[in-house]
Amino acid sequence: MYAEKLRRILDEAFSQGKVEVLDELMTPDFVNHNAPPGMDPGVEGVKQVIKAERTGFPDLKIELIRDFEQGDFVIQQVVATGTHLGMAFGAEPTGRKVSWNEIHIARVRDGRVSDHWACNDLHALLIQIGRIDPPDMSAFARAAAAAN
Repeated sequence: MYAEKLRRILDEAFSQGKVEVLDELMTPDFVNHNAPPGMDPGVEGVKQVIKAERTGFPDLKIELIRDFEQGDFVIQQVVATGTHLGMAFGAEPTGRKVSWNEIHIARVRDGRVSDHWACNDLHALLIQIGRIDPPDMSAFARAAAAAN
């Protein structure tokens, strides 16, 4: 019942860039509990995130893997993909095709999203666009070899 509204946010707002749909699908007092420090935690902040992501990845596509509904909560597992053609997270465009995973948890009140929490694989994205180096796994490899 509510999952379809959340799917519209992924498809229409994030994948198509139609941020105006958020005004219909989110409550006026919506709170993004994962808003970065200094960013508006309301609907306008989500619009800013979408615009920034679509600037860095103009072909951004959010693919729903699965969603679950429990009472007034919806949980979604998604994969985001895009081509790094604009500034993103302080990294100059690389032209690379990238992907990262996200989990979204939303609370719905009166048929609209009122709260949002998320967990994303941002470190994987930052490695793919060259913003951070991959972790040095050599110590783990040595420890594993020593254990065998």
